[in-house]
Amino acid sequence: MAPKSHSDSHALVEALTDPASRFASYQALVALGEASLPAIRAGLGHGNWQVRKWSAMVLDRVADGESLAALVPLMRDPKADVRLWAVHSLACDHCKSEIECPVDVVPHLIERIELDESVRVRRMATIMLGSEHLDPRAVPVLRALSGESDAKLRAHAERALERYAAYGLR
Repeated sequence: MAPKSHSDSHALVEALTDPASRFASYQALVALGEASLPAIRAGLGHGNWQVRKWSAMVLDRVADGESLAALVPLMRDPKADVRLWAVHSLACDHCKSEIECPVDVVPHLIERIELDESVRVRRMATIMLGSEHLDPRAVPVLRALSGESDAKLRAHAERALERYAAYGLR
């Protein structure tokens, strides 16, 4: 059920702390749309990492420039799941094609590929560089992944480089 007031969206964000109501709260926040964004932005700074993660997940479906910019600090969150969703929601244009992102995403993705301790976050950043943000700055980083021990990470980098080559970026 969609909230009827601004305070309801804040209550829905707070409900993201509860595993039993988390998914329903997520769905209600997405259904509320842009009206939920102030509460979602507040959720990005919540003390509970699940709230930060699920708030970042909402921003993959409903966002504005201010909200996308607010994801940048979460790319260095102590929790890998929060970083993964910050990477995805900031970089994925698929569901947010009408929104212009005010952030130059590529350097942030490169940083996650090169420095993140989580292979899942590194994979996500690689996927985003290979599918959403074709940029010549990424080519040397993607090439460097050919020596990685993780087969999935190498495969994502190889696919990205093939896509780059198809667009004349080598």
